[in-house]
Amino acid sequence: MAPELPGPDGLVRVDNRDLSRISVVAQCLDNQWVTRDLLDHMLVRRLSYEDVERRRRQDARAEYLRSLLNAEQVIVNRAYFFNNPVVYQDFVDRGPQRDAFRALLDESVLVPFLLRERSPADEPRFTVDQVGWSAWRDLLGDLDAIRCLRLSWDDTENDECTQRLMFEEFHRFLLQLRGFNLDALRRDLGLDEADIPLLKQRLRDVTLWAADTDRADRESFYRTFLVEPGTQPAQGRFRSAPLVAELKQIIDLRYNTTVPDAVERYALIPTDSLRRTALQERPPVRTRRTAEDGVPRQDLLQVLDLLRTLRPQAFDLAQSPLRIDLTGLDLRHVRQARDTDEWRGYLTALEALLDDPTDFVARGQAVYDRYLALARRLAEIVGERRRSHMRIWQPVIRITVEVLGASASLIYDGDPRLEVLGDVATEVAARGAEAVVRFAVVGRDQRRAGNELATGIDVMRVRLERAREEWEELVRRMREGGFPVTDGHVDRDSEPNIDRPREDE
Repeated sequence: MAPELPGPDGLVRVDNRDLSRISVVAQCLDNQWVTRDLLDHMLVRRLSYEDVERRRRQDARAEYLRSLLNAEQVIVNRAYFFNNPVVYQDFVDRGPQRDAFRALLDESVLVPFLLRERSPADEPRFTVDQVGWSAWRDLLGDLDAIRCLRLSWDDTENDECTQRLMFEEFHRFLLQLRGFNLDALRRDLGLDEADIPLLKQRLRDVTLWAADTDRADRESFYRTFLVEPGTQPAQGRFRSAPLVAELKQIIDLRYNTTVPDAVERYALIPTDSLRRTALQERPPVRTRRTAEDGVPRQDLLQVLDLLRTLRPQAFDLAQSPLRIDLTGLDLRHVRQARDTDEWRGYLTALEALLDDPTDFVARGQAVYDRYLALARRLAEIVGERRRSHMRIWQPVIRITVEVLGASASLIYDGDPRLEVLGDVATEVAARGAEAVVRFAVVGRDQRRAGNELATGIDVMRVRLERAREEWEELVRRMREGGFPVTDGHVDRDSEPNIDRPREDE
C-alpha cells in the first residue's frame, strides 16, 4: 500500500496496516504507572503520587527511552505529548533535544494515537498541563507533516472499533477475573498459598461489580476498590487494605494492553512490572483427536503451531531482560543509536524471533547478543565507559503438559530431554480430567518445573476422558521420541546468569 500523502493541514492519516512491524505502546507513560517496588513503598509509608513524583518521573523517563531504543516505532496517546513532562521535556525549549524529538516525529518513530480527535491540534476536552500544551502547539506549527494513528478515520466506524476493541474488551476482562486460575495468578503476583481465599473473594467482588455497574472503566474501578474515598485516582492515595497493590497491577496491565491489542502490535511492559502472563490469555479447551484405530493422538505439531500465535507473550518474554542503565542519556543519544548497524542487527534478530517463537532458545539468545552489542555502541556514542548490568543469558524453553498434579516437560537448552514428575493417581484413573499445555521461557537456573511456572503461559487445555490411561499413552509416545528421560530430581548446574548473578557480585 502506497503511503498516504499529507493533507492541507499536514496530517498523514494512518491505521494499523501502515505501522511498522515492531511497534509498541509503552506502559510507562500511563499516569498511573509505578514500579512494583515503589508501589509497595507507597502503601507501607502511606504516600501519594505527589510524594514520590521525582522517583516516578525518573523511572518513567528511563522506560520511555528504553521503548525508543528497543522498538522500531512507539505509539503514544496524544494526551501524553502535552500532559506528561517525561515526553514534553524534550521539546519545551529549543535546542538539540527538540531537534531530536522533531526528527523522531518526522521519521514516524513516534506516532500520536488519536482516540476520537481528528487532529493532533484539536482542543482537549480535559484538563491539560498548560506548559506542555503550549509547547505541543508550537511544535506542531514547525512540522511540515505528522503521521497520526486512529482505529479508523471514519468517525462512525472509529466509535464502533473503540467501543468493541477497547472499552468492551476491558469490561470483558473484569467479568472473566472470577474464572482465573488462582494458583497461576498467585505465582504471577508473588503471593503465598495462604492468600488464595482472599484473592478468590476479591476477584469475585470485582466480577460482581463489573456485572452490575453502568460504568466499568478503570477510573470507576479505582474509586470502588483502590483509592481512599473522596480522593481522585490521579492523586494515588491508596487504601490500606489487603491486595490493593495486586488488584492495581493486574487492572493497569489489562488497561495498557487494550490499545496495542486493538492495533495488533505490542505492549512494552516496563521492568519491575507485572508481566503479560498474568492476563492468562489462552485458547479454549480442545478435545482429543484420535487416529483411525481409535487411539487418542498427541500431536505435538499442533502444539507448536499454536505457539506461533503467541507473539505478544513471546515479545514480552524477550523484552523483559533487555534493559540497560540509561542514566545520563538523552533523546539525541538514543536517536543516534537507532542509526547504527548494531541497532538494525538487534531489530532483525527480534523480527526473526517473532517469526518463530518456538525457536526461542536460539533466536532469543541472538536477540540478547545483538542487544549487548547495541549497548556497547550506545556507550561509545555517549562517550563514557559504562559497565552494563546485563550478564550472559541462557534461555531455556519448556513445553509442559500437566494432568492432575503429574507433569511431563520437553526441555530445550542445548541438551533436549524429557522430564517426568509424578503420576496420575489410581483412584482417578478412569475419570475425565483437563490437561494443560504450558509454554515457558526461563533462565538456566530455573529449569525445574516448580521454579519456572510463574513465567509460564497456558496455551492449550485438552479434555482427557480417561485421565491415567491417556496420560501414560502421552508419556510413552514422548519417550519414543528419543529424548533422554529424567525424573525431575537431578541436580542442575548453578552457573551465574542474568537471572542469578554470582554470589560475590
